[in-house]
Amino acid sequence: MIFPIRTDRRMKHTPWVNYVLIAVNVVVFVMTMKQIAAMSHPQFQFIPAEQLVEQFPVLRYFLYSHTSNMHHGYQFFTYQFLHAGWEHLIFNMLFLFVFGNSLEDRLGPIGYLGFYLAGGVIAGLGHVMTSDASVIGASGSVSAVTGAYLALFPLSNVTMVYWFYFIGSFEVPSMYLILFSFALDVFNSFAGAGGVAYLAHISGNVFGFAVGMGLLWTRLLPREPFDFLALADRWNRRRQFRSATRRGAAPWRSQVEKVIAASDQPNPRDEETAQLRSSIAGHLAAGRQEYAMDDFEKLATVDPQAVLARQAQLDLANYAMQHERRELAAHAYEGFMRLYKTDEYRSQVEMILGLIYARYLNRPERAAELLKAALEKLDDESQKQMAREILSQLESA
Repeated sequence: MIFPIRTDRRMKHTPWVNYVLIAVNVVVFVMTMKQIAAMSHPQFQFIPAEQLVEQFPVLRYFLYSHTSNMHHGYQFFTYQFLHAGWEHLIFNMLFLFVFGNSLEDRLGPIGYLGFYLAGGVIAGLGHVMTSDASVIGASGSVSAVTGAYLALFPLSNVTMVYWFYFIGSFEVPSMYLILFSFALDVFNSFAGAGGVAYLAHISGNVFGFAVGMGLLWTRLLPREPFDFLALADRWNRRRQFRSATRRGAAPWRSQVEKVIAASDQPNPRDEETAQLRSSIAGHLAAGRQEYAMDDFEKLATVDPQAVLARQAQLDLANYAMQHERRELAAHAYEGFMRLYKTDEYRSQVEMILGLIYARYLNRPERAAELLKAALEKLDDESQKQMAREILSQLESA
């Protein structure tokens, strides 16, 4: 058994509406559990709901197909608060607690309540338009919540607890967890697995994600650096950056050699460059290296010859290397060597850059040039041995 227990996103407000929704679900379940349990007896299995509704009034609040005589509009809301058993209730409420709290914190109490109920309605529509079976449960509403969570907080970490022969926990990015759950619902739906309203889950997920992305796109919700749109923007910039390097030209190399001024002051005529430099400095000062690296990538496309202050340039190069953004790391290291030609760390930079070109960016000639230069200056024997090994591999390739 595996289930989530919390996320690492810090909230600014207490999610009272989500707490109330959970409480209402629990109260309604306690009030209806005897009827629903009794209805599951085999003697009632093949009797139409119309013939049982007097004995079990709760049947009026199930959601039925639009072709059924039992179908009523209010059921799109009432079915969301009914559950078939304790396990059904607990898992729905657990997911609602883990993901709904942060979503209410972002949408506000009124917006969240409206979204939650609308998500249940859309999930219900997805079910009744594709199935003749009645349905109950908050799964569709919770799926809408997780869909919106994917749009707004894709990189937050979810703590998962596993319980088999022993108990333990691990963390997983919410994006992977939610996408895996969505893919599983799609697979089960196409495979014809029964007993679960998979189309309600899928409809809820799609609705929630679309609403979340729409709120970000229209800026009805303030953008954050790690929402799904921001990730898409970064992916597109990295794709363009990689494409530029694969066309045979390093985007940071000028076609005309020129002397780079020792001063790190921005060109006052280039407003965008100045803004990016200022933003990078601010992020580095606040310890937000990820943001600084993203702005540095923008700077690399706006002004390929731009070089930051010595330590900032070196820190960003190292950070990009650690996070496997190797094209950007190579750009930063090249800029460092171009401007800081006599720096004490130049040999180590040549070594790292040669490694990047040899193993990752497929520039063997430049790699050999850098490694040979590093060998002349390196003092550390292990680094020299590594440089020789890489050179040997390049020569034998």
